Amino acid sequence: MAVLSSCGSGEGGSTPRPVTNHVVTLAWAPNHETGVNSAGGGYQVMISGQPTIIAPFTSGLTAPTSIVTTLQTGVYIVTVSAFAALDAQGGDTGSLSEPSQPFTLIVP
Repeated sequence: MAVLSSCGSGEGGSTPRPVTNHVVTLAWAPNHETGVNSAGGGYQVMISGQPTIIAPFTSGLTAPTSIVTTLQTGVYIVTVSAFAALDAQGGDTGSLSEPSQPFTLIVP
């Protein structure tokens, strides 16, 4: 799910819209694995052409399941992966889930 917290004016015409910045909220369903929802766990959000965003577990019952970022006008591909400090065998090499299905985000 993507939510734009600000948008363009919506005016029509043949003049291309200027490139502007928009605040975007991205949210996803939680992963219920213990390693994701404890110290060293969380999510990484990949947005094409942007640095990876880390949403780490900090406290409480679950890691955050949304981020707020600023993106310029454009089309982006977004995926989310869950990570944990422990690997599947309980070692400390960490683990990273397969990325979610890609989501196309159009920022006006």
